[in-house]
Amino acid sequence: MSAYDLALIAQEAYTSPPDIGRVDSASRAIVRQTAAGLVVAFRGSDDEESWLTDFDIELVDVPGAGRLHRGFWQAWKVIAVDVLAAIDGKPVTLVGHSLGGALALMAAIEMTVSGNHPAGVYGFEAPCVSPDATVTQLLADVPVKLYWKGLDIVPILPPDWPPAAPLIRIGKPDLPVVNTLDHALVGVIEALPTTETTTV
Repeated sequence: MSAYDLALIAQEAYTSPPDIGRVDSASRAIVRQTAAGLVVAFRGSDDEESWLTDFDIELVDVPGAGRLHRGFWQAWKVIAVDVLAAIDGKPVTLVGHSLGGALALMAAIEMTVSGNHPAGVYGFEAPCVSPDATVTQLLADVPVKLYWKGLDIVPILPPDWPPAAPLIRIGKPDLPVVNTLDHALVGVIEALPTTETTTV
């Protein structure tokens, strides 16, 4: 599968009822068995609870992972048991757009701390999840691909927090300054090459 294919599954997480979690919450995921392997895609922000989660930037100390964005960690923990049960120890690729990308990282953090890291993580316009480098070090052996379209502001928020992995620049900016227009998943999908193969 390519990053393009995985972005389409991330898009499906917005349009399909969640397999895990409530549709009117910040904690939602779909589970897809593809020809290339298991994929769990987390839905991004599209309701009030999601926006409140995004802006809950207090920190929580997570053993083995350091300080994490409280809103993202708490949203993950709501569905963690069900997601991990669906994965059932199998190789899995975690994907998501925006908040969904942050939740994919939260899942990867918990799985890696427990000794069962995912096959890969693909975040499209995902925000930063920790003010420290601990997450980057923790996920050093996990293929983490974080895509940044144009000059979208979200992947560089909160300010001064490092991304969990180097950002992969794609596409041209819609405006000559940082903006939110570049955040739209449809534009990300248009900017991704359709033939690049992933490790899934």
